[in-house]
Amino acid sequence: MKKLLTLIFLFLSFLDAQEVKVVFSYSTPPYVFTDGSGIVVTIVKESLAYKKHTLKPVFVNIGRSFEMFRNGYVDATSIIKENSGLNAYYSDDFMQYHNAAFALKSKHYNIATMEDLSDYYFICFQNASIYLGERFGNVAAKAGKKYSEVADQKQQVYMLLKGRTDVVVIDRHIFKYYKNELIVEGKVSKDIETEMFDLLEPTKYRTAFKDEKLRDDFNEGVAFLKKSGRYEAIYEEYSDKFFEVKR
Repeated sequence: MKKLLTLIFLFLSFLDAQEVKVVFSYSTPPYVFTDGSGIVVTIVKESLAYKKHTLKPVFVNIGRSFEMFRNGYVDATSIIKENSGLNAYYSDDFMQYHNAAFALKSKHYNIATMEDLSDYYFICFQNASIYLGERFGNVAAKAGKKYSEVADQKQQVYMLLKGRTDVVVIDRHIFKYYKNELIVEGKVSKDIETEMFDLLEPTKYRTAFKDEKLRDDFNEGVAFLKKSGRYEAIYEEYSDKFFEVKR
């Protein structure tokens, strides 16, 4: 009888399982690769799998993800903050970016505070003025036309290394990845030196869901990954390839 009940429970669990369409930003390696790998994709995939759900990733730019979620084309959107304005069920914090400002070392810029950025031309990722907090948003507003956002973060890095902007604000690991890629591709010199200005606190992100139960299942999965040590192992797998994780 006990074995039968177990089988029934497992059967009902599989009936409840779903294929979950989740939006990811397409230009954020090593967090997201469009082949379905990356730190964030792996965490989301394995967290959903804890309750037998399968992940169907959708890769678009950050701005488009809002539209797709609002129009019901996807079940969830990753890498989002609760102040995004989306009407959704938000997960617990499940990852964070370490954003910083970067400039060419040869420029010798004096950037001591976040407010100093408004003196320069600087480029950020889409919706950075929202995601990076009210203080950063005020700095962006003060900078006016000197501030801009782009969807392609590789382009951010390229423009800085080619001297087409003064500063970029970007996650330090994404910056390192794209800088190395541009050097390998022969698009920039390997001798270019950059300077990092550590002006921002780590930015914590959530995943927004259309369905409350899916959100709850995801939270349980993330908690399991952290408790089991798998969460840390995912970071370590990619850090061995691309960067040293800041502890």
